[in-house]
Amino acid sequence: METFTVQAVYTKGVLKPKTRLNLPENSMVEVQVKAAKGRNGGRSTLFGAFPELAVITDEDIQDAKKQWEKGLEKQARLLKKGK
Repeated sequence: METFTVQAVYTKGVLKPKTRLNLPENSMVEVQVKAAKGRNGGRSTLFGAFPELAVITDEDIQDAKKQWEKGLEKQARLLKKGK
């Protein structure tokens, strides 16, 4: 099963997701709870606003950093040639 993050509201002993979950009825899931800051004077957050980003792995981020660095190196070489 895919891992994703959603915001939920705890009401009368029940966690209620703010978005519809694409799960079959009676699915068993594991829940990790982290209190969201915002309404109670804390910072506002975009936590859960882009659930499609939950599939991005640390490996994906490292690959993106490498590509960014290669691009910067290429730009630096081009600028040096232009002097």
